[in-house]
Amino acid sequence: MMTTARLVKYDPMQQHMGTWLLGYDWNIYGCGTYWEPVSQVPAHARLKRFMERLDRKVHPPVSYFAAMERRYSGCGDSPIPIHWHFLAASRNSESMTAVAQKLWEDSFGNAKVEQYDRSLDGAFYTCKLANHPNGVITFNNLEKMKYDGPSDLIAVSRENPYVPAHLKDKVFGAYLALR
Repeated sequence: MMTTARLVKYDPMQQHMGTWLLGYDWNIYGCGTYWEPVSQVPAHARLKRFMERLDRKVHPPVSYFAAMERRYSGCGDSPIPIHWHFLAASRNSESMTAVAQKLWEDSFGNAKVEQYDRSLDGAFYTCKLANHPNGVITFNNLEKMKYDGPSDLIAVSRENPYVPAHLKDKVFGAYLALR
């Protein structure tokens, strides 16, 4: 089972995005690296290609949220400076974990893809670079998913155990309320 460490430096936007992502019923959580170092534009194109191929393999539209990280990760192998953390879902999710793992490894590099576990911090970890100068996020087909999360992310962040006590009184901004 992939475990994710809690953030060392907490940012309110990361907390809000993680809470928002928890409102979706994701099927997989993954990290994908490349065989060789790539720049941001080719990495983004490859992620889109991966999601398109995954979509064709599992048939119904695949919804995803992905964040590029520009820090070294090798998913257990040689470290590569640009890699992706992603969440994905589809109505036909039976073999999605194995299909995604094989697709990434056959086409791009190393990967760790696991069934999404809502009780772990995958949603928060995926958006750990939200509101960061090196943060690059992309998503698609979220409108095809049912959202069961809170309609007011500010109110829920005050009750969320992931939000540290010293930040509970610092969450603000009407732009975080879903209408």
